[in-house]
Amino acid sequence: MNHSDCFSVSIRLLIETEKLAKRSVKIHEDFSQRMDALINLVFKVIKAEDGSFRYSMFEGRLAQGIGLTTKNVKGRTPEEVFGSDGSLFYKDKYSLGFSGEVVSYKHYYQGRTFYTTLSPAGISGNVEELIGSAVDITTYEEATSKIEHMASHDPLTDLPNRMKLHSDLSVIIESFSSFTVIFCNLDRFKYVNDAFGHFAGDQVIQMMAERLSSLTPESGRLYRVGGDEFIITLCGDYSPREVRTHGDQIIRKLSLPIHSFGKQFFITGSIGVAQYPSDASKSTDLIMCADVALQYSKMNGRQLLSFYKPEMNRDYNQLLSLEGDLREAISKNQLSLYYQPKVDVRTGYISGMEALVRWKHPEKGMISPGEFIPIAEETGVITQLDDWVLREACKQSQVWIDRGYAPERIAVNVSAREIQRRDYAEKVRNILSETLLDPRYLEIEVTEDSVMQNTEQCIRTMQDLRALGVSLSIDDFGTGYSSLSYLREFPIHYLKIDQAFIKGVLTEPSDAEIVKAMIQLADAFQIEVVAEGVEREEVLGFLRENECSYYQGYHFSKPVPAEEMESYLSKKEKYQ
Repeated sequence: MNHSDCFSVSIRLLIETEKLAKRSVKIHEDFSQRMDALINLVFKVIKAEDGSFRYSMFEGRLAQGIGLTTKNVKGRTPEEVFGSDGSLFYKDKYSLGFSGEVVSYKHYYQGRTFYTTLSPAGISGNVEELIGSAVDITTYEEATSKIEHMASHDPLTDLPNRMKLHSDLSVIIESFSSFTVIFCNLDRFKYVNDAFGHFAGDQVIQMMAERLSSLTPESGRLYRVGGDEFIITLCGDYSPREVRTHGDQIIRKLSLPIHSFGKQFFITGSIGVAQYPSDASKSTDLIMCADVALQYSKMNGRQLLSFYKPEMNRDYNQLLSLEGDLREAISKNQLSLYYQPKVDVRTGYISGMEALVRWKHPEKGMISPGEFIPIAEETGVITQLDDWVLREACKQSQVWIDRGYAPERIAVNVSAREIQRRDYAEKVRNILSETLLDPRYLEIEVTEDSVMQNTEQCIRTMQDLRALGVSLSIDDFGTGYSSLSYLREFPIHYLKIDQAFIKGVLTEPSDAEIVKAMIQLADAFQIEVVAEGVEREEVLGFLRENECSYYQGYHFSKPVPAEEMESYLSKKEKYQ
């Protein structure tokens, strides 16, 4: 080869070398561009001769977004990038990777959540570097967390729900040797929904949740487990006395006035308590025990706290059985009405009567109204019961009139649920028309606490009833929440003073003063007063001296069947 040929070869070699260099630069630029175009993050970790881990690459849009690029981190250690404390987590994962294991993990950086996979890379089983890929799962984590929260919390109050309660109880059982379950239910909450609508009902639930939250100690947690049902767990060794003190505070707080839509009304609460492990060792059994105790409170007058006792199971099952029997008694006409005369204090003559429902069970005999009326109210059977009593009382009154007895006004008790119905006056009109009874001879009695639950609607209903010609009375006055302003607005004819005050007028000076004040108050509003539960002549003398209008009680007559009541109607004798 001559000199010129050698020169030509050299030129060609230089040209090819330059082309290869340019191609290498272009490949590197293309690689970098492709890596930069990656949405996620790709990085490499090598192990230096001193045994330290160092980053050789950090690429991808995600890397740029968090400021960790190859330019910034190449050759740097995890300590230099993440700090001495933060690096410990990553170094542990890298050690596993260099041992040949594929590692996946979730971690957090700059407020984001990442999911990263480390893949060992090398030749002949020797790991020379780790190739990591990471994706941002923050949005997914947030969505998952939100879904989990929604599944375990009540949407209205944001309190943990029944599912969360059962989950938490399994943890509590493992962590505590004793704890308490307080089951709280709002009394007659359905009336709020019926009277004001579900939007107002939701507001009341939120308000009650806030009241309960304010009374839940740090050792406890509040759950909403049903429409108007709440459970509080108290972790630790609480004595029955401590639980009762706490429960009484809850009952008092729930009964405070509620101001909504420019109106004032009242809601009360009943409580059942069960304690671990004395009452039950399983979470489901413990809740069931608390529920049984709660039902016991409601069936015994509401606004009470009851601790679970084993015998309550038997009583509760009997109550459930009694509910079915009561429905059957109404449908098969097994109930009856007794009548208690209302007597004029001044003359001693009968001036009307009160119709009282009685139930003689075919197997259990006479069942007290104090036992079956609460069941009827809790189960909704009270509507059927009220209808039956009203219709039967009107029919019986008309029967007596048709037989020639002088007509007497007959009083019928009406439940809170009925008096708050918008169509109740129309129902009364229809029954009067059906039985042919003159409205002048019907009196509707409502309890003080029932008209205070939805006062404005009750007043409208009472005005409609009065327009029909029906008389109206407030029963059990003095035991509820009435104010003087409301009493002025009630379109009533009679005020019935509860027997709890009447029985103490001779022995309790405060009761005597209260009764005197009630009589004077009624007189100021031109309302006649009926004293209930009069059993002694001396009490009657007190009433006469203080110018009470009428009385009822065993001093004159206990409630009697219709056939016995006829003897009073026919004789019309004066009783002193």
